[in-house]
Amino acid sequence: MEDQFLAHYEPLLGQMTWRLSSMIETETPTSEKASVDRFGAWLATWAAEQGADVKIHHHSVVGDFVECRFNPLVEEKPILICLHMDTVHPLGSIEKRPTRVEEDVLYGVGAYDMKASFAIVQTVMEELTTLGMMPNRPITLLFTSDEEIGSPYSRPLIESLSQEACLVLVMEFCNYQEAIVTARKGVGIFQVTGLGRESHSGTAPQDGINAIVEVTHHIDDFLTLSNHELGTLVTPAIIRGGTRHNVIPGECDLVLNVRVKYKREAQRVMDALETITEGQSYLQDAELILTGDYMRPPMERDEIMEKTIRQLQTIVTTVYGEDSRGGGSDGSFSAALGIPTLDGLGASGEGAHATHEQVYLPSMPRRAALLSTILCCWERTLIKS
Repeated sequence: MEDQFLAHYEPLLGQMTWRLSSMIETETPTSEKASVDRFGAWLATWAAEQGADVKIHHHSVVGDFVECRFNPLVEEKPILICLHMDTVHPLGSIEKRPTRVEEDVLYGVGAYDMKASFAIVQTVMEELTTLGMMPNRPITLLFTSDEEIGSPYSRPLIESLSQEACLVLVMEFCNYQEAIVTARKGVGIFQVTGLGRESHSGTAPQDGINAIVEVTHHIDDFLTLSNHELGTLVTPAIIRGGTRHNVIPGECDLVLNVRVKYKREAQRVMDALETITEGQSYLQDAELILTGDYMRPPMERDEIMEKTIRQLQTIVTTVYGEDSRGGGSDGSFSAALGIPTLDGLGASGEGAHATHEQVYLPSMPRRAALLSTILCCWERTLIKS
């Protein structure tokens, strides 16, 4: 069936390219709620016209989330498809870097991450209806608006809808080899705050407790928590401290970026950070305070993921490779809950978040064929969710 779908979608590449180019013109930085909401309202109208039950989840800080349910009355677990509307590029980027096509590559702001995925999903939902092949099963589309900042506001909704689902499809971009993403590192952001005591650095240095000295003394302790063999990396990323050159600094903040491949490593690093910050201070009467948490859990290539990939290969003709990523996605949430998850189903290309962001256009019909095959052929009985 995948080959049949591909033969149908390949002649539609021009239409898909036009659709993608139009969406790029609507810039949607995470911080620009009004812009994201305009894009979300357009998507909601489109979904309603396709017969979906649409629910808007209003939010005061970021763009509203859009939930679209197809075949909601069918009493089965739905397939959940996750996309994010927000991009990292500030308003006005399209003027500096206009969309262009060179041979088979489209260069555009937010095209790869992830406007191309919207073009793919919209095309698939429309064409399955046109062909009379829309499966009689529940399908939920979720459009969120805060993925680029770690999905702090949409996470509860993503997890709730994931727990309802038999399968979660994450439309993040793929590499030029068009592999499926089956593993992602968890992402933790922690802040170590050193508290000392201010005093005049010239006339009363003995009365001060230098918070910068206290925090930096422990940096080597934090670095030793990395374990490259297990894919664990603890990086001191930002440090701020002091007020003036003639004042002993009474406070210093260190931000740590933590990447972990395994849940057990996430816990080990968390426990170690607590031990270090609660332990003996280097300077007498100095204090360290630890705040922060993991923004995204790791997506492990566990038994459920192995079964999910095996099931995929039973319904497609293409042999798909697998990819492991250092960055997180919303698929990390569903996978951590034990829900079968396939990630990286979007278009291929490169340059996410960069000035050379690009989409390899011939991949779009192939990804449309892949998505259509999954929606029409996925058998829930092979994996118990």
